[in-house]
Amino acid sequence: MVALTTHHLISPASLPPYSPVPPTPIPGLAEAETATTNNNDNEYLSVLSYNVLLPNSVDGWWNYKMYLPPLFSSSSSSSTTTSNDDVVTDISSWDYRRNLLRERIGLIDADVVCFQEVSPLSFEEDFAFMKEDLGYDGCELFKKGRFRPATFWKTRKCDLVGAPVHKDRTLLTAFRVVSKKDDATGTATAEEKKEDKNSSKEDKKWYVLNCHLQAGSQGGRRVRQIHEGMRAVFTLAKKLKGK
Repeated sequence: MVALTTHHLISPASLPPYSPVPPTPIPGLAEAETATTNNNDNEYLSVLSYNVLLPNSVDGWWNYKMYLPPLFSSSSSSSTTTSNDDVVTDISSWDYRRNLLRERIGLIDADVVCFQEVSPLSFEEDFAFMKEDLGYDGCELFKKGRFRPATFWKTRKCDLVGAPVHKDRTLLTAFRVVSKKDDATGTATAEEKKEDKNSSKEDKKWYVLNCHLQAGSQGGRRVRQIHEGMRAVFTLAKKLKGK
């Protein structure tokens, strides 16, 4: 017996109206986070990861063909068509999505933010809000490819330790947490950072591996990529030991 599967296009008209669902509070989480912050200020590093989904503002690729009929603009009955005859709507435009990213990342306020699928053609302009609006003044962009990982961090929260490591679709960064209380301007002084680095209690390093693994049928390459990335973590840890 042969089983056949078919893929049907989804009509948004057949879907129920969108209604945002507020997150369910986790009992005791706020108290635990407060206790962790107060008692072990240097014992954790918060990390947020987002696949921002190419297209960015300039480079474009997306599965508009998966939606039938096309989604029209929520502010008008007309739609805008790109040179590739793909229908662009308000909710799928880069400006709309970038505003959502800015809002969500600002609310979460992680020490380190990892992006995947950023375009090098417009990276500085597309993600200028990370530094200008949200205070992520440290940044490393993967050195090659169309769909690139990028890692941002707040230097008042953590210091980059050593040079970032670029492997096959993985970007490795190592950090040391700045544990001293921020001054009135919200930044740690150079003297405080130096004291942290020289303190034996501040020797803990955090390794952030930002991955955007190979998609499709190349399973072997995906496995190799993650193994290579993890080996890079151990290699860098040995290199930085005692520093």
